[in-house]
Amino acid sequence: MKNLENVSKLFQDPASTKVISTVSKENEVHSIVAGSIMVIDNDTLAIAEVFMNTTSANLAANNQAAFLAVKGMESYLINATVQKRHTDGPLFDTIAEKFAAMNMSIKAIWTFTVDKIYNESAGPDGGKQLF
Repeated sequence: MKNLENVSKLFQDPASTKVISTVSKENEVHSIVAGSIMVIDNDTLAIAEVFMNTTSANLAANNQAAFLAVKGMESYLINATVQKRHTDGPLFDTIAEKFAAMNMSIKAIWTFTVDKIYNESAGPDGGKQLF
């Protein structure tokens, strides 16, 4: 994540709790735990659309999202903008195959551009913008 190794590691750690928050066209905040949040590269996050009906509707109406990863006292927040909703193509096929191995099917893959990253860990650097 923007060359922030510790942020990337936490978002890729299967033991961390990951949350995506979106806002509806009525300005209601909606947050869900989402284990499928993935780091694609230093500038890009992705999430698999499995059951996220409200989240997907919000992303279609408002292209902004916030991603939070937490494990113990360590936590990072990423503000991001929707790039695209993929329903086919190499990225979709690769991730769909992984989900199929877990007997799950996906509707789409949402990709996001990383806009800002914050340290939200408990401690003196909590709230500090890293990027």
